[in-house]
Amino acid sequence: MMCVRWNGINDRIARAGFSAASFPRHGGMMQALLSPQAGNAVSGLVRKGSNLGRMTLLSVAVGVTCGLAARGLETALQMGTRTIIGSVANPGGAGILRFNWLVLLYPALGGLISGLLVGLFCRPTRAHGTAVLVDAFHHLGAELSLRDSVLKAFAALAVISLGGSVGKEAVIAVLGAAIGTSYAGWLGMTPRQRRLFLIAGCAAGVGAIFQCPLGGAIFATTVLYREPEIEADALMPALIASVVSFSTFRVFGGQGSRLLHGADGLAFTKPIELAAYAALALLCAAAGILFYYCIAATQRLVRARRLPRWLAPALAGVVVGGIACAFPQVMDSRYQFVQQALDGTSAGLHSWPGWTLIFGLVIVAKCLATGAMVGADTAGGLFGPVIFMGGVTGALTGAFLTAFFPGTFPEELRESLIAVGMAGVLSAALRTPLAAIVMVMEMTGSYGLIVPLMLVSVVAYVAGRWWGVYPEQVGGPMESPAHAGETLVTVLENARVRDVAKTVWPFVVQPGTSLPQLLAMLPEGARPEFAVVEGQRLAGVISTADISRVVDLGIAQGAIVAADILRPAPAVLYPDDDLYGTLDIFRRHNLDALPVVQGANADFAGMLTCREILQFLRQHLSGQREQLLREHAGFASLNQEALLAALLSEFPDPQGEQVRRMNVPEEAVGKSLRQSDFRRRHSVQVIAIETAKGELLSPPDPDRPLNKGEVLIVLPMLR
Repeated sequence: MMCVRWNGINDRIARAGFSAASFPRHGGMMQALLSPQAGNAVSGLVRKGSNLGRMTLLSVAVGVTCGLAARGLETALQMGTRTIIGSVANPGGAGILRFNWLVLLYPALGGLISGLLVGLFCRPTRAHGTAVLVDAFHHLGAELSLRDSVLKAFAALAVISLGGSVGKEAVIAVLGAAIGTSYAGWLGMTPRQRRLFLIAGCAAGVGAIFQCPLGGAIFATTVLYREPEIEADALMPALIASVVSFSTFRVFGGQGSRLLHGADGLAFTKPIELAAYAALALLCAAAGILFYYCIAATQRLVRARRLPRWLAPALAGVVVGGIACAFPQVMDSRYQFVQQALDGTSAGLHSWPGWTLIFGLVIVAKCLATGAMVGADTAGGLFGPVIFMGGVTGALTGAFLTAFFPGTFPEELRESLIAVGMAGVLSAALRTPLAAIVMVMEMTGSYGLIVPLMLVSVVAYVAGRWWGVYPEQVGGPMESPAHAGETLVTVLENARVRDVAKTVWPFVVQPGTSLPQLLAMLPEGARPEFAVVEGQRLAGVISTADISRVVDLGIAQGAIVAADILRPAPAVLYPDDDLYGTLDIFRRHNLDALPVVQGANADFAGMLTCREILQFLRQHLSGQREQLLREHAGFASLNQEALLAALLSEFPDPQGEQVRRMNVPEEAVGKSLRQSDFRRRHSVQVIAIETAKGELLSPPDPDRPLNKGEVLIVLPMLR
């Protein structure tokens, strides 16, 4: 009795002016703030553009958070590299072959810290670095652990500060992506929506820490694919989040500085210089390929030795330390060596052939060192090392031309090759040519080099794209599981609840409807959902299970009315809601029917069932199929084969005989199957007729005249 009467209180609450429909349909304070139906105060507003408004607000929130995270990470990295590895070595200088015990041991210590944090406290992932978010986008429903991302950020901070050859972009890219998808998850968004903010978070992090807001957005929307494709739906939230993050980063850290000083005055002037840039493009592709094989070799070695997750990064750190004793430039995370190559101020070398040799050895050393750490699953990324290798590849090309063709090329070309080389290796290794062009222009200010940047990025991409370092990339959107059923999703997003909801619902009752009356309305074999309506306002709902529980209590049925057993609707729909989001509400609440309300008073407007949405999809697919067969005649043959297969599944295959096709014989043209006595004359059973237009007639009309060019589908007769 208490259960029944307690539910009756719901009706009294409703009489006081409150109802289930007065509350947000998704639950939670944040949902209430962002939902277009957040309470009666806003339910009467025009809903057009509300999705754009919510996307903008969330993009701004993601941008602010990622900007603060990027600012904190950058500050910590500056302090760490300056006070730790910077105190025992000069990674930006030209000196080589200087053994130092601390240089040998520091990267190993960083690898050990990374191994312990990542190997013992983070869940294993199938990918490494930025590829983690690529894999999450395509295969994991945009699920990224925020806790693991934070731990990996601390691990990467230790690795880089101690001289490890990894980059900072994966740290902030994955952390930003985790922030974006976590925000979307807390608001109950669908996997499709979470993917948008996973990309927005990546764009915000990369755009802030590398000071390239447009490049960050393009990078985040293109790094998902091997081919030059863009995730167009995510471009707007990525742009908004990246701009906000970039601005937040600058508010808390000043104007910042460019990646290279002095590159903003460089410009392309003479078309003959394109020959030098073409050679640079091929060298960039070669550097990317070498880097790919270094990573692959380390991964094979780790698997073959079955090294523990916590130990492999430490051993990789020992390798890096040994390489750094010969070439300390591999520990340069601030691009100081590249800057000195641009300025021509490095000491210790006085001939361009010597420069050429040093630059070549540094590229090989950087590939080996970074490949060892990345292949051992050390925290950190490879974007920064790739940029470094690109700059040194450009310096190598310039030094070679200056050494062996003195006086032929101007000094400005040698400097320009350094900035352009960054984009070349980035395009080849990461397979992001468009992002490489924009990011390098923003990071270096070299807008005057747009022509060689385009040439080198495209040629390097074409030459080296088969050896990209992110195997998690897929060819394009059509190959991504994230875009499975894209056409149906678009249809459901464009359709509205008002298009399919039943405005006349046979199971609408008043609060005073008695229990016997409810029982009398129950159809045999069905479990309907009753809508309790007071006046025009939805007061609550009653399910068949609710009625069964009351009946089982043994209370006098005449004393029970609908107001006593109604309960607030677990969720309500609005006429302007899209069907795709509505399906997710059905899933989360495990319901088959939901009430539709409208207006400030939550007036009852009908009910929507999953069956109606399914019927809507069937009608749409049927129309699409007919349109497909009209527009593309070649598909008709496939269509007929599918229909024939379905037809033959109903027939036995006696004596192992095969179904055959036969053209209408000359003597049967113009006659029907009955007139030509086709069954007896040819000893076959005609089960279908395929007309000249490709239509399949089954079962065949025995009195229909047969036409020339038609095909008969026949089964041999039993003998």
